[in-house]
Amino acid sequence: MILTLQSSAELSACRDELKQRGLDFTEPSRTRIWRLLFKLRYRTPLQLADELKSWDVARALKVIETYAPDRQTPILDMGCFNSEILYGLHALGYRRLHGCDLNPLCRWMPFWTQIRYTWADLTKTPYPDRSFGVLTCMSVIEHGVPIEPLAAEVARLLQPGGIFLFTTDYDATGQNHEIDPAFRVFGQSWRIFNPETLSGLIGQFQQAGFTLLDPSRNDASHQDCPVHWKDQDYTFVMVGLRAPQKAGG
Repeated sequence: MILTLQSSAELSACRDELKQRGLDFTEPSRTRIWRLLFKLRYRTPLQLADELKSWDVARALKVIETYAPDRQTPILDMGCFNSEILYGLHALGYRRLHGCDLNPLCRWMPFWTQIRYTWADLTKTPYPDRSFGVLTCMSVIEHGVPIEPLAAEVARLLQPGGIFLFTTDYDATGQNHEIDPAFRVFGQSWRIFNPETLSGLIGQFQQAGFTLLDPSRNDASHQDCPVHWKDQDYTFVMVGLRAPQKAGG
């Protein structure tokens, strides 16, 4: 499964969908007490969920509800700091939720009494083998994550037939995205994938035995670049992969 954000209208529609379903955490009252506790603990504010990620979150929640409807499915969000996906899953009734991030501040994010947050390198997590039915990685891979070690770790963590769902920054229009190598986001570099590099990324997971979650939904094309950030115009792409049905292959 490969999906792309097509327009700013789709982005807005996804936020409206989240609001209608009671899954919008850009509303301050939804996380006020948790952000207060975070500030008391770290003496720094925790930002609200990012509206720019409306499409990522809304689409990911739908995919998880479709392919992992059991609310007892263990789920890990890799690169969880200030990620709305776990808040939405909690609101939907999923209860075996985990998040890990290189940022140590992740440990006191909202719902920390129900969601188990861990300070960890995404490629070297402390969880036992085959711990999760679903792994998510929302807008993380583009920030300097080494793909081969990540694919190996995802393969180790997922149960047979489990789902890996990731989003990343993407552009298929042929623009030349020149990003200053010195530019950093949370101390990490930034890249925007194109069709060739996205294919290479997916290929590394396929070498680890993964297959596309739904090959019939495989469209990485788009006309518009509705996302504008740091002088770059691009869009988002979502890839859904399934782990081998049998452990080890």
